[in-house]
Amino acid sequence: MADIFLWLLVHDQYFNGTSTMGYNLLAVLNGVGASSVWISQTVVSNIGPKKAMLIGGVCYFFFVSTFIRPLAVTLYGGAITLGIGQAMLWIAEGTFLSMNSDKETIGRHSSIFWALYQTSLLWGNLFFFYEMLSQDTIAEQTRYRVFGSLMVLAAAGVSVLSRLQHPLPKKLQGPRAAIQLDGNLTGGKSRTCLQSVASSFRLLRTRPIWMVVPTFVYIALEQTFYSSVYQSSLGYTKQFGSGVSESLVGLSGVCVGCGEILGSFVYGLVDKWFPRIGRDPVVVSGYLLHMLAFALVYVNIPHDAPLGNTFSEAIIHPNYSLALLCSLLLGFGDSAFNIQLFSFLGDAYSSDSVPVFALFPFVWGLTCCGAFFYSTVLTLHYQLAILVVVGSLSVFTFSSIEWEFRRTRTLTAPPRDRPRRLAEEQQGLLHEA
Repeated sequence: MADIFLWLLVHDQYFNGTSTMGYNLLAVLNGVGASSVWISQTVVSNIGPKKAMLIGGVCYFFFVSTFIRPLAVTLYGGAITLGIGQAMLWIAEGTFLSMNSDKETIGRHSSIFWALYQTSLLWGNLFFFYEMLSQDTIAEQTRYRVFGSLMVLAAAGVSVLSRLQHPLPKKLQGPRAAIQLDGNLTGGKSRTCLQSVASSFRLLRTRPIWMVVPTFVYIALEQTFYSSVYQSSLGYTKQFGSGVSESLVGLSGVCVGCGEILGSFVYGLVDKWFPRIGRDPVVVSGYLLHMLAFALVYVNIPHDAPLGNTFSEAIIHPNYSLALLCSLLLGFGDSAFNIQLFSFLGDAYSSDSVPVFALFPFVWGLTCCGAFFYSTVLTLHYQLAILVVVGSLSVFTFSSIEWEFRRTRTLTAPPRDRPRRLAEEQQGLLHEA
């Protein structure tokens, strides 16, 4: 989460970072990720989600290694590699989650997955906070320690993925695809790249997908904001004090991680204790937390903070504790959106989940790419205004399609086509016709 800020701190005879270079690199990363979604979907459909996750993990390892000796060429090469691996990993994770869940367990499994995924924010950012305490530059030895440790953790993560148990060869309730012992979907057919593109873009012709696309876009925007723009703004706000603003970047990431994990725990309990409450109240609660966080950021952080070092003040003098509270709220609200979106997609598109889990990172990556580019020129207040407008639209559209799905338990077929739809579900061809 501190990568944009880190590039500013590296200055030697080989590399001179700038305040906006990180935005450009992450824009490239997410643009490549969006473009490679279709190849990744083909890979996941043909080799199965487990092997695809291993490939994605190796790409993450390579990306981290480029920080050991930063060079413009290797950083852009690492960003391109990670873009490919990120797309493959997200599609494979969503498919793997859907394969091993039914309508009763998808919410719980989504919460567990998101909590485990977000624990990475704790350890990495705590380590960064400790290393950068009272420092305003990152020394060479510090860089070796930080990214050497992250490489070890990435390698350990790949090792854990390699030991995942294969899905059990059992019939899943409802229109779930059959599962082979090797982890591949037998219900969903293998696809070429062109078939992958066609299968996902057919979904774009359906109203339900258009109703969740605003949620795709909002998740991308708010994750871009809290993981990069807001973190960098804290580091660039010198009113926090010399050495304090730099270490605040890592501590803020820890608070985001705590919010994500706490939200996963709370919303997991809500799904267990109140299974009939639906997904929309959870999303609305996340939306309200985000609106509160955006309002506090508006009054606490200078408007020009995303663009570089500033000694300006916001409406109030920048407050350390308030900044960390905003991080906690952003993480808590983000968990609500992500858990419920994964739950909805895994439930509604269970018989062939690969196309929809490919469409999500495609829209997500394109949105992140655009967001990182406009982050190099737009001040904080304009970025917050975009988040408020898109967030409000996403809550309205997601709640509408969730109500419809809960009433009918179907999203795609009109009544006269239901016999044909049922036959397609049995063959694992939902959304392919």
